[in-house]
Amino acid sequence: MDIQFDSESYWNRSSRAAFSFDDEDEVDIVSTELPSNKWENNGIFSDDTISEASFENSPALNHLSIKAILSEEALKLVLQEQTLDERVIHKGVSPEEELKLLRRQIQSTLYSPDLEVTAQKLLQGKMAPLEMFRSLHEKQQLLDTLLCNGGGHAVVTVLLFLKRTLNAAQFHGILKQRPKALEQYLSYLRESGDVSSHIDLLQRFGRHQEAALKQFQAALASEDANTRKQHLQRLVDAYASAGVGIIPLYEQVFHAALKMQLLMEKEGSASKLLGDQPTPIELLYVCCQQNNNWKEQDMLKPISPQRFAADQQISPAQYEWTALNERAQAQAYADLECIFERVPTWHPLKSKQFHISFDLTLAVVRLYELHAPSTVLQLFLSKMGNSGEKLALAQKVKCIKAVIDAMAGLKQQQELKQLRETLPERSEEQFYCENALKALQSKRWTTDNIKLKL
Repeated sequence: MDIQFDSESYWNRSSRAAFSFDDEDEVDIVSTELPSNKWENNGIFSDDTISEASFENSPALNHLSIKAILSEEALKLVLQEQTLDERVIHKGVSPEEELKLLRRQIQSTLYSPDLEVTAQKLLQGKMAPLEMFRSLHEKQQLLDTLLCNGGGHAVVTVLLFLKRTLNAAQFHGILKQRPKALEQYLSYLRESGDVSSHIDLLQRFGRHQEAALKQFQAALASEDANTRKQHLQRLVDAYASAGVGIIPLYEQVFHAALKMQLLMEKEGSASKLLGDQPTPIELLYVCCQQNNNWKEQDMLKPISPQRFAADQQISPAQYEWTALNERAQAQAYADLECIFERVPTWHPLKSKQFHISFDLTLAVVRLYELHAPSTVLQLFLSKMGNSGEKLALAQKVKCIKAVIDAMAGLKQQQELKQLRETLPERSEEQFYCENALKALQSKRWTTDNIKLKL
């Protein structure tokens, strides 16, 4: 029997009804012919004239259409955002729902990506599919969009995607053309602790000084002393003949750190006092403790403070301040003159001269805090040239003899008399004040006699 195939009636049968993955419930469709003009304009972005007409008299809906509230572009973004939100399949999902989610994932992967939607999702900290961005141009567009909007973690997310999906030359070319992206990627490597990748990237882009400092920090961060020494030795050897623009100061720092490690390895007592990773100033303090001869500067012995300060490029001010604190705490005040009195290099036969590389006021205040005797305070106060400043500082540290010297320098005879009355009878300070008054009066009469003769 010949069967007549009627295409129109075939597709309108309930058994041949079209199946949609997005159907919420399975509904039987009545096999009746439906007017074709009823579905010609049933797209979501088409005009709603029929729907509006049917609901025009409905007071509940207030005859508003979706197109009157949202634009066509906004509707499209809403639908795409919903698609992006439903990528995760949770437990307990029915097979039909799981099939719908898988279908949407396949659609988002196979079809063209939406740049603005993906960028907004990433900037909001949400998950967004990046696999749909296949061409190099699309990937660059997405990165540039995020960079223009601040980016932050979203930029790092895209950069990691680019590194995974591009070859090294393409990825480095993108970073070279976008300094902001490079800085964010370097920051990510630094925070994640990927030291080797961080250093390699710095060197690749010609930032050798930063790479050298990063290597230096990594070497010092080694917990084992032998490993730290080996890393420093390799660093010194690498940059000694590399010729890649490392400034001489860096090389001096590398050599100084290596010398300090060698010194600590040789001098076991210093390591026991300070631990495994002391600073150069801390080790200098130990050198001052172990130094027995301050009258001569021993530049041959590695543990001597003068030699160690020279090897570590420690400034004269740091050396003197450290030595002053150590000697004062040890109450070895006689050594302070050897530290601050030096023979001028331009005239070796001349007597020693007092020399200090930092503010003299700081030295006096620090000695007072460490309970140095008045004789030591007077020694340092006597080196001050300004009598007014000397008087104020001497009164602050309660050094009576220095106060008397300052008043005598200012020719304050009346103030000296008043001070003498407050001092204990027949005390050393009272005799000192009386002698200052006599010397001041003697100078006055001598000056008057010269004026009368003239």
